[in-house]
Amino acid sequence: MGMMAQADVARGAQPWRLERRIDDVNDRLRALALKNYHVFVQNQQCAQVVTTELQSLSENVTMVQSSLPELVAQSKTMDTTAQEAAKNNAEIQYVLSQYASIMNLLEIPHLIDGCIANDLAEDALETIQFAKKLLEQTYVTSAQQHTTCHGPSTIVRTLVAEVKRSTLSLRAKLVEKLRGELPLAKCLHLVAYLRRVDGLWSPLPIDYDDQLKQEFLECRDAWLSKTIQTIPTSDSYNYLMQVVDAKRSSWFDLITQFSAIFGHQEVHGRADAALSAWALRTVSDLMRLLETVLPNIVELSAIANIMEQVLFFGGSLGRVGVDFRGIVLVIFQAHLMTRLTAQWTDAVADFESALGLANSAHGSRTQTITTPLMIHSFRNLPQPPPGDQHDSSVAPQSIMAFPALAQLTNGFLTSFNDLRLCALMSIRYRLSLHLQHVMTRVVEALCKFCHQHAVAPTEASMDTAAVGKLPMEFQVLKLAQVLHTDWIPYVVGCFEKLFTQQTASPLPTALNPDALEAQMRAANLLPSAPHAALSDVVPTSPIVPGGTGNSSIPHGVSMERP
Repeated sequence: MGMMAQADVARGAQPWRLERRIDDVNDRLRALALKNYHVFVQNQQCAQVVTTELQSLSENVTMVQSSLPELVAQSKTMDTTAQEAAKNNAEIQYVLSQYASIMNLLEIPHLIDGCIANDLAEDALETIQFAKKLLEQTYVTSAQQHTTCHGPSTIVRTLVAEVKRSTLSLRAKLVEKLRGELPLAKCLHLVAYLRRVDGLWSPLPIDYDDQLKQEFLECRDAWLSKTIQTIPTSDSYNYLMQVVDAKRSSWFDLITQFSAIFGHQEVHGRADAALSAWALRTVSDLMRLLETVLPNIVELSAIANIMEQVLFFGGSLGRVGVDFRGIVLVIFQAHLMTRLTAQWTDAVADFESALGLANSAHGSRTQTITTPLMIHSFRNLPQPPPGDQHDSSVAPQSIMAFPALAQLTNGFLTSFNDLRLCALMSIRYRLSLHLQHVMTRVVEALCKFCHQHAVAPTEASMDTAAVGKLPMEFQVLKLAQVLHTDWIPYVVGCFEKLFTQQTASPLPTALNPDALEAQMRAANLLPSAPHAALSDVVPTSPIVPGGTGNSSIPHGVSMERP
């Protein structure tokens, strides 16, 4: 039909025919549409369903796109976890394959600890050396064959740390043994073990020998301190004697051990620095001990015994190069000086008190004379023959006429008897200087007595002396004469006799009787012309100053050094 319409158009058909044709076509289209309208409805419904599905698909695609980064991250995490699991599985498999070897290695620290606990130092050292070599080889082999597996290397490092800890325990055990009482052979073995232990895991430093010497001396010094601590301190004399005896034997053993282990090493003629430092420290400790304990000992005879032991101690150590007599002697010198000067000062103070002299506490007020100045009952004795030699160790009998002077003499003789046990030449001059000073104080005390009582020494006739009481002036004069002619020479002679037996050559001294005589003459205690000594005048009965019975002046006292 279409072809016919086109033919009609081509032949120039009339318009009415065309319209008719168009109407027919439209009618047929309407009929077709009416006939198939449900198809159009179904098509519309399908289109709507497709549109809805496409929108849902678009939303799902968008959601998937937004979740992709998280999915990628989780995938990477899972991949890492899988790799670690595979790695751990490989390590576990390797450990399982080496189970027997690992168990043997794990027993090494326990074996070393067992050797240490049973004092098997040699076996412990050999085990440590074997373990060190074995662990080093195991570590190198495992590192080469299993570069990606760190399990075996961790086990090896842990075992190395345990063996090093056991090595430190062994060293501490050796050092602790050095703090006990040991013979020379045992000390040699322990020091040799220490050298081997210190060189196991690291090279020895350049100054290792000096460090080892100091550690050895510290350990042995700790043992010496423990031996001293067991000595009772209730009796100062016995304590010092036991301390000196213990130190003498232990110090000699220690120095002998040190020399045997480290040798006699001298640099430019000087002794070993570590040994010298130890000796200086220990001698200083001994000096502090003497300074603390010596004042608690009253008897100078005990001090003399201690000094003799200490000097013998220092001399015996001189054979090993540690002679400390010159150092420790200073302590005894100072102590003796303090004790003797205190005795002399107290004796002079008692003499001043016996004369009733004022002191700083009483101002210028005159005190009461506690003892008589001179004994009134006396008799004349003939002069000794010119050739007769008076025993210088026996006190002149003329001193007995004056109780205060006799008491003073007793004080000096007591100190001299103590000094003869430990008369050190090194303090002779200082003692003579102080003795000159105290004798000057005696003369000054007599001058002060004359000043307080307004007395001028003068002679009195024998008739007046025989009839009644002796004048005070006469008593003072006789006391001054006895001081000059008898007492001062006797005291000086006793002091010099303490030291003249130790040397034949004359020694310098500060004693100057001429200066004392000049002082007495300047104070008008002596007349310008010399007078007879009171050795011609002695009491008819013994006088005991401050007591009863025989005179306390020791007659015939031996001044020789024992």
